Amino acid sequence: MSDPVLQVRDLKKHFPVRTGVLSRVTNHVKAVDGLTFDIMPGETFALVGESGCGKSTTGRTILRLTGATGGQVLYNGEDVLGAAGERMRKLRKEMQIVFQDPYSALNPRMTVGAAIGEILRVHGIATGTGARERVEEVLVRCGLEPYHFDRYPHEFSGGQRQRVVIARALALDPRFIVADEPISALDVSIQSQIINLLEDLQDSFNLTYLFISHDLGVVRHMADRVGVMYLGKLVEVADKREFYREPLHPYSQALLSAIPVSDPAVKKKRIILKGDVPSPANPPAGCPFHTRCPKVMDVCRSVVPELKSTPSGHQVACHLIHPPR
Repeated sequence: MSDPVLQVRDLKKHFPVRTGVLSRVTNHVKAVDGLTFDIMPGETFALVGESGCGKSTTGRTILRLTGATGGQVLYNGEDVLGAAGERMRKLRKEMQIVFQDPYSALNPRMTVGAAIGEILRVHGIATGTGARERVEEVLVRCGLEPYHFDRYPHEFSGGQRQRVVIARALALDPRFIVADEPISALDVSIQSQIINLLEDLQDSFNLTYLFISHDLGVVRHMADRVGVMYLGKLVEVADKREFYREPLHPYSQALLSAIPVSDPAVKKKRIILKGDVPSPANPPAGCPFHTRCPKVMDVCRSVVPELKSTPSGHQVACHLIHPPR
């Protein structure tokens, strides 16, 4: 077995809540609260969960687009959170992101060529004619044309803009990409094209993905392994086939029960969760899911379950699977 490309250990991101005239910190929103997982070379690790569970914050914190409150992130053994100066510049070339909204990810006052070429200039890779050739190369690789170099973002459709954002991420020849809900802002007719493009690029350039999504149908197509987040914590991590065949956590079971079935002859029982997701500024004691869990036990209300592995390697944080001693 090769070593992980990315190792995340007890990662935390807590946003301060300030109140009053003096803006004193009175609380913290625990957006990411102690995540631990690995991503292997060439695989797609999917983070799934409801909106607001901390998926996007996790991706941004890993890349240091937002500062971490605690924990450790290692990229090929290198400490990302502790890197500075030239070390961080080198890591930036290796680790890129595809943002959720292609409309806001591009500067409307810059041509596509200028936006991508600026990255090459800042990192000292190419300028002038060399930069133009490199930009045109990645544009074509992402399904666009060389003449798109001189066009502005408003001249593109949504799907084309997302191709531009992917081309920008690809320009530095990275090895690891965070794909943060890369198709959620696109028309359904375009989504499959972008998914196919991401898969083709992964095969061609041996990329490793952290794929963030709430669409379990897309995740089933894209992912190698799946991690389920709830209220800033990982509650389940498993191989894709095992996860979809036999989810162990009650929250995962509810998520999968909501996937539409195309065959009307197939009867599928929906698991309807009662109540609302608790506030990450005031999470419940014990298991974070116990306030909505249909299988809640007394121990769930007081003891936080640990993310532990079953004999098959399926990780789950649930007292039903791993009863406390």
